[in-house]
Formats: sequence, structure tokens, C-alpha cells
Amino acid sequence: MSRSMPTDKPENAAAPVGIFDLSNAHGVNESERLLMRLCRKSFLSLWAHANLHTAQDMRQRKGSAKEFADVLVVFGNDVIIFSDKHIEFQQDQDLEIAWPRWFRRAIVDSAKQLHGALSWLRRFPDRVFLDASCKRPLPVALPSTDVARYHLVAVTRGSREACLKLFPNSFGTLQIDTSIVGDAHGRQPFTIGVLDRSRNFVHVLDEFSLEVVMNELDTITDFVQYLNARESFLSSTAVVVRTAGEEQLIAAYILNGGGSKHPFIPDAAGPKMPGLVIFDESHYPSLIKHPEYQEKRRQDKISHAWDDLIERFIRLGDPKLVHPGFEQPNHETEKALRIMAAEPRFRRHLLIESMGEMLAAALEQPGRRRARLFSTREQPDLVYIFLAMPKLKTESFVEYRRHRVALLHAYCRVAKLRFAHADTFVALGIDHPVRDYELSSEDVIVFTCHEYTPEERAEAEYFQRETGILGDGLSMKEGYATKFPVINSSQSKQGPKKIKRADSLRRQKKRKAKLAKAARRMNRR
Repeated sequence: MSRSMPTDKPENAAAPVGIFDLSNAHGVNESERLLMRLCRKSFLSLWAHANLHTAQDMRQRKGSAKEFADVLVVFGNDVIIFSDKHIEFQQDQDLEIAWPRWFRRAIVDSAKQLHGALSWLRRFPDRVFLDASCKRPLPVALPSTDVARYHLVAVTRGSREACLKLFPNSFGTLQIDTSIVGDAHGRQPFTIGVLDRSRNFVHVLDEFSLEVVMNELDTITDFVQYLNARESFLSSTAVVVRTAGEEQLIAAYILNGGGSKHPFIPDAAGPKMPGLVIFDESHYPSLIKHPEYQEKRRQDKISHAWDDLIERFIRLGDPKLVHPGFEQPNHETEKALRIMAAEPRFRRHLLIESMGEMLAAALEQPGRRRARLFSTREQPDLVYIFLAMPKLKTESFVEYRRHRVALLHAYCRVAKLRFAHADTFVALGIDHPVRDYELSSEDVIVFTCHEYTPEERAEAEYFQRETGILGDGLSMKEGYATKFPVINSSQSKQGPKKIKRADSLRRQKKRKAKLAKAARRMNRR
């Protein structure tokens, strides 16, 4: 599969044509627009959709469409349904009256909406549309019910000011107490437990905790892993969980680094799960003070170049530039981009770092192509190939693009010879950083192969002999991926100089300077 895209074009040139039918809906009110901005920032525009409609009340395309969930995220087999309600807390009423009333309107009604949307998706996954006339289907296919993993998220707004008055030293977020079930919520102000054990679990996030969670876990993979861990932890009947707020729970998750035995509880607590787990108000403030955490946030900024690259392909990909013989339908293009978007935040940092190092090396060798392969032991079946290729003076820009796409296909096939255990190869081709033209472009190739036939192997060996692929000018980087740095409180007290790091501070500084220089060239528009 290949898709090509010019990111810069000469003045008066035709604008690139997108390959996906993306909705421009952003939400009908400010609350929904904020939710949608967060979702598109984290999950990217191809997989996050607002203001959807169903054909529930339509017959032969006549009648009125019914509004669906506020935001729907569809990413492979994972489907996240968001409900967003902004209900003002009636502070002029007694708390015994105001809280049950707000809880019913903001949370119980959201849960009903979410369960209704889930029921519709299970019965009619092909009858959800971008528009009220129900003529524009989603740009991505909903998974069948036998493989779909559904996640329900109720976003609530309007209670924080009243919560801060009751708990003045808190962040004003809803507390968690899983001993509270169903109707018992009416007697526990600003506290959420388990809404209904007989139905699908509903995650409840208020306005502050939503931003904390989505800022900390801002990729689809990291976010879904957290939802899975959260549901398992909070829905368990064997343990009661109490927290001073969602921010304390996610801080424990990050501080624990995912945990080898349990995502929220340190391994030092022992193999047996306690019957009661309490997270006080100290976890989140402690997290944001950790030097390791602050360094992680700085490194995360670099990795957002990977997000930008995917988003440019989504919005600016031009089907007219597909290399002849390699045309693919949009669902295959989506699948390819989904491989890239499935990378968690930490691996995105490693990928951009590897690409930046390749570009830095290319800067030192004008006119010569440079390539780099990237893989991790944690995901040995996937190999990335980064290629910076110079344009020949005798080539037009279109000829250069087609030449580069063809060479990317050759790289994928030859890489299979070297990495026989891998079955997915993602190759990214970009302009050489030293060039004499203003255009800038990227190409992506995804090649899948479980095992070569004798004929395919012979063809790959021919490509290798003719092009010199995997010879001079190629470097290999093996990354070691993890979800979060494991933050140890005893280490943090010693100061940053005594914290064990992968590289020395001097090497880090030199490397970052090179990466910054290369990134400026790579992201030039």
C-alpha cells in the first residue's frame, strides 16, 4: 500500500485532495467541542467523530435521523463511545437535594445514552452516519460484534465549583469509592462507585480529570490500556477502591509504571490483592514533581512529530500520486495508517529519534541516500524503514516521487530477507534534507508477508543485488519500549544526577542538538 503527499506546493498549484471523507463536525456546544478537540488531538481525525446520526427512525431514506453519541472513536476492534453533559450544579439548593438531582441528570442519563448507543452499534453497526441525511458512512468500518471491544465514557461537567466548596483542599474532582453501587450514590455527594454491575461498565470523568487523563495518555493505545486496567480494577468485587479523585488514580498508574503484577499497586505490596486500596491526595502532586516525570514530558514533545506525520497523510494524502501498480482501496490505507497510530507515546519518541538520527546523518552526505531500520524486541514482527532519498537533476518531481515509492517497495521486500521473523514492514520515504527545490513530501509503504515463496525470495534477492539495499548507507537501531519510566521515590530524593539514565547528559545534549536541527528540516512545510 502506498500513499503520497506533497506538504508544500508552489504558488497557484492545485491543493492536494484528501483521500478520506472526514466530517468537519466539532460538537454542538462548547463542552462537546472541547471533548472533540481532545479526542482529535489524541486519537487523530480519521478515528474520532462527532455529531453522528443513525437511521433508526428513517424508512427508505425518509424521515428524521436520530442523533447518536456525542463522540465516537473507532480504532480497529476498539470502539469508545463518549457522552458529554454539562449540567450546572444547583448550589442554591440543599446538598441532599442538589447532589441526587445532578447525579441523575449528569451521570445516570449519560449511562442510559451510552448503553442505548452500544445496543444500536451491536445490532446495526452499518447504520451510523456522519450526516443527518444518513448518506455519508463513517470513513472507517465498525468492527463486528464478535471481535469488538467497547468502552463507555461519561464526561460530566458542572460540579467542580460545588465540589471545591465541600472539599476546599482538593482538585474539585469527583471522588471514587467502589463500595457504592447503584442507588446508594444519592447518599454520597461527589463520589462515584459502580453504576450498575449488571450492565457494561461506564467510566465517569469530570472536566478536570478528563483533561488530566487525556493529556497523560494521549495515544489511542495508551488510553485504551488505561481504560482496560481501570475497568478491571474498579469493577472487581474482591477489592474496594477509594481515591481522592481520578487524578490520584492515574498518578498511581504512572508512578507504578504499569506494574508487572498490577497496574495500580507496586509489586512491593506483595502478590495478594488487598481487600481495600486507598489513594489519598498526595499521589498526583508527587507525580508532577518527579524529575523522571518532568523529563518524560519533555521527551513526549519530540514524539508529537509522529502524530503530525500521520495527520498530514490523513488530511493531505493525494490518490493521484499513488505509484502505478500499487493502488489500494481506502480501507487498506486506513489499516496502514492505523499501524503507525497504534504506537504508544514512548515508542513514538523512539521512532522520531531514529528518523531524526537518519536525517542528521543524511545532512553530512549530500546526494547520497540514507536509510535506517527500526524494530523492538517487544514487537519483533514489525519493522520500520526510514529512507531519505535525493532527487536526480534529470528527474522531474513526479518522476522522483515514483522512483522513491518503487524503491520503498524494494526496501520492504529486501528487509524481509534479513528479518524473516517479521511479517509487517512500514517504510517511510522523505526528501533528502540537502536539496535545491522547495517542495517537501512523504510516502508511506506497508508490506505484509508471513513467508516468502521461492519466487518471491528470488525477486527480493534480485532487488538487493541491483539496488545495493541493506548495504552501505543503511543503519539499524533496535529500540527498547516501555509504557512509562518506573519512577522510584527513593531515587528521586537523591537528585537528578544520581538517577540512572540510558545515556550520559553530555551525549543527550549533543544528540538533541542534532535531532532539533534535523527535525526543523523534516517538518518544513
